[in-house]
Amino acid sequence: MKDRICTNCGHVGKPIPQSKESFFVDAFIWGTVGSFALMTGIMPILAIPAAWSLYHITKFNTTKCPKCLSLDMVDMNSRKGMQAIELQKNPIKVWRADDADNASQHPG
Repeated sequence: MKDRICTNCGHVGKPIPQSKESFFVDAFIWGTVGSFALMTGIMPILAIPAAWSLYHITKFNTTKCPKCLSLDMVDMNSRKGMQAIELQKNPIKVWRADDADNASQHPG
């Protein structure tokens, strides 16, 4: 897997898979709907967690940044990747009023 850059924190490296959280969501859905189906005897309702699992596997089969755990890891050669690299090289400077007070009290 190619190195990617996180647009949130600027970390460059290989992303990690987001699997543990996905498993817990699927297990919760299966447990809740499965219990309801067993209690009421309405077995066709088990199609809901099956559909959810298929949707979840295809939609949320993503990776995340190992540093900040954000899902915003993009290819370094993409438009967003180039913007993140540029932002790392030239960070946005924010002027604050207390910086101006410190500069006037301590010149040089």
